Amino acid sequence: MKLMKYRSCQYSLLLCFTCILTGCGDVGKAPVFPTSGIVIYNGKPMVGGGAISFIPVSPQKGKAAGGTITEDGSFIMSTYEEGDGSVAGEFRVTIYQSTSQEPDTESMPADGEAAGAKSTEPIQIVEQNDIIPPIYSDASKSPVTVKIDPNGNNESLKIELKRM
Repeated sequence: MKLMKYRSCQYSLLLCFTCILTGCGDVGKAPVFPTSGIVIYNGKPMVGGGAISFIPVSPQKGKAAGGTITEDGSFIMSTYEEGDGSVAGEFRVTIYQSTSQEPDTESMPADGEAAGAKSTEPIQIVEQNDIIPPIYSDASKSPVTVKIDPNGNNESLKIELKRM
């Protein structure tokens, strides 16, 4: 009888532990709304690609959204799943621009010294006058904000950056 109670207790604990680990599914998730747009710098799409994040201006329910900026300046925000959008609210926008890329070292000679050897330095992919100011990547100082409206069209946002 003691063994049965012990096994029953073990199964109950295992069931509770499993429920804690798996969570409650979608319960407690704030609703998200499709959110996408383009980053403009000095009147043209931001070049190089990068990352974008929305940081809540005030406390709110749900996670902050983030996304990848493609080389043509467009982005799609994600919160819980790829491309699902952003929760509603007002956000400070941070932008991280990719200005260089790693060199192709696979085709480099093993000793790195042979004639025609490629450089191991990062390759600049964005012209100096197209690099956005660092303030746009500062979560506390970025001057850009956006409001995601649960009843509005958030799929054609235009995030405009200017030279500072």
